[in-house]
Amino acid sequence: MRQHKVMLGEKVLYQAAQLSHAQRFASARQAEGVACHVVPDTTARQPRAVRINRLTGKPYKKPEK
Repeated sequence: MRQHKVMLGEKVLYQAAQLSHAQRFASARQAEGVACHVVPDTTARQPRAVRINRLTGKPYKKPEK
């Protein structure tokens, strides 16, 4: 799971799996006068597992655009 952090100097104030949640928390703290910043998680995402259709035994096809 991704861990985006809101930092105050070297101290972690908040960790969130979604970047938007960390940004919202940081903006609320900044409105209160706390000088914090968001550090996004830069680790590579793991590829998603292929989903298998239980009726056919084959993978689901991606919808064509």
